[in-house]
Amino acid sequence: MKAMIISNPKSGASETMLGEVVGTIESMYQEILIQKTLAEGDAARLARTSSGFDHLIVIGGDGTLHEVVNGLMALPRDERPSVGLVPAGTCNDFARAIDLPVEPIEAARLFKMSEQQSVDVMRVNERFGLNFVGVGLIADASRQIDPLQKETLGSIGYFLATIRQFRELDPFKVRIERAGEVIHDGAVSFLYVGNGAYLGTVPTKLATQSFTDGLVEVVHSSAIGFPMIRQLLTQQLGLEQSSPEWVHLQMEQLDVFLREPQVIDVDGEHFETDHLQIEVLPNELTFLVP
Repeated sequence: MKAMIISNPKSGASETMLGEVVGTIESMYQEILIQKTLAEGDAARLARTSSGFDHLIVIGGDGTLHEVVNGLMALPRDERPSVGLVPAGTCNDFARAIDLPVEPIEAARLFKMSEQQSVDVMRVNERFGLNFVGVGLIADASRQIDPLQKETLGSIGYFLATIRQFRELDPFKVRIERAGEVIHDGAVSFLYVGNGAYLGTVPTKLATQSFTDGLVEVVHSSAIGFPMIRQLLTQQLGLEQSSPEWVHLQMEQLDVFLREPQVIDVDGEHFETDHLQIEVLPNELTFLVP
């Protein structure tokens, strides 16, 4: 077998870590090609050259993985290698969702006894995502969190960033359609479209959430202030979440029309638009899982 390794030094993948990963997995392969990213876009570009390899080993965080996913989706489906993920970022949400250890070398050791799992991919306009699409409170909190606080406090840091956003939170108008049918038309404080099971290291605890069901979870809320805090805490404690202010649906495709352009967060990467076309592509990528 042949493997390509894409390593992102900026996400924490040091030379020592890279050497330990190679030493851990080298007995599995006849050939290993090591590629290091130097700038934004490198991981996507390198992933587009991986069609001749059996496995693509990614050493990096959610941002590196996001680039790799977009690079792989440019390849014909039958030419995409299976992906082995060595988490080296801060949140590592996808690694958590597929039950990988967040300690890099422990994750690499599991490749020798791993299975292959096909997962759904979200098409979001002209890009692709694995974990989530966030608008409003979710996107604002992920942009505003202090990087040092994110690294040291983890999920608590995200919660604190979310609380801070309440001070400047303005509901926004949104129309959500499914195959032309209007599902919602009104003001919301946030919109979450989830394929994964973690958001900023925090488990979403949506009972129906799955990478393999061909559906995304669509959650939106008009709650602000203390009602929002109450619902967030209720959700994280695993308690009953029913509330007229919170709506949870499952969809395989949706259109989101915003009255004015908003910052959109796709797996931690941001852009602005007033229209989202989101579609689930079932079983598009294959990962090595425990």
